[in-house]
Amino acid sequence: MNRNLFDFNPAAWLPTQDKAVLEYCRNIKREEMETTNENGYSIRVVPHPSSCCALELFDWIYRSDVEDKKTVIVFPNSWRNIYTAAVRMCNKYNISGRNIHAFCMDEFADEHGNVAPISWEYSLGGAFMSEFYMSFREDLRPPLEQMHYYTNENIKHYADLIEEVGDGGADLIISATGWIGHTAFIDPNTKKFAADTLEEFLQIKAGFVDNHRLTIQQNAYGTRPMWHTPRYSVSVGPYEVMHAREHLERHDLGYLGGYNSWERMISRLQLYGPVCKEVPASIFQLTKGTIYVSEDMARPIEPMDLIAL
Repeated sequence: MNRNLFDFNPAAWLPTQDKAVLEYCRNIKREEMETTNENGYSIRVVPHPSSCCALELFDWIYRSDVEDKKTVIVFPNSWRNIYTAAVRMCNKYNISGRNIHAFCMDEFADEHGNVAPISWEYSLGGAFMSEFYMSFREDLRPPLEQMHYYTNENIKHYADLIEEVGDGGADLIISATGWIGHTAFIDPNTKKFAADTLEEFLQIKAGFVDNHRLTIQQNAYGTRPMWHTPRYSVSVGPYEVMHAREHLERHDLGYLGGYNSWERMISRLQLYGPVCKEVPASIFQLTKGTIYVSEDMARPIEPMDLIAL
């Protein structure tokens, strides 16, 4: 069967329905993928992005210590192997985290706007505290008051807290892209992040989010049924992303086993598609930073991959 003889429109809830954009991104070759744009946004294809991110994080902690410089970082959840690897190097070489001020980028919430406590077994903030903070040797840990996670008490001024501690914004945001093209829980087609223009979208700050259906499915994958997965969250917004001075990302998740074509496609839409609110993570193209993409994620998307979806 010639697949070109059967034409149809993508589902309206997908990040984009523009077939020209989809075809362009799908057909980008491996040798065309490594670029640096005018904003200093660099794409690098490497065998192990997680290892690169662990080394980058260690370097940030190392410089904060030897330069005795306050360093504000917005962290994703959960990145256990990366956090423990970076902190293990700190412990081995006696690098103190005393100057690190950490902010968790997101957390689950219920339908009433209550933030999940870090004592809940699936808490994102709880995972971060366990994997990052508690991995430090006790004498090298940052002061506990410099570790920030969402609570019912701080959600309304979380964005202001990042700005205040970070003197206008975080020094670094670490992130990855989800199935719907989000970073943190900045989901498209939601009440929280509804905007008429990209400019308006970029001004939206942290707050309570009604998550997209695909984000709920991703959060349920491999850990619990969707019935037991919160459909709401709290998250940083585009404003916090845009006001961070540096950005570090990785694309090597492989949630679906073997880097499914869907994951490779959403990665390409973020990296090479137009900057738009429909693919929230695409706003990273407007910032300075580095994204590490795995060789598996950079593989061509073949026709049979699309049929397998």
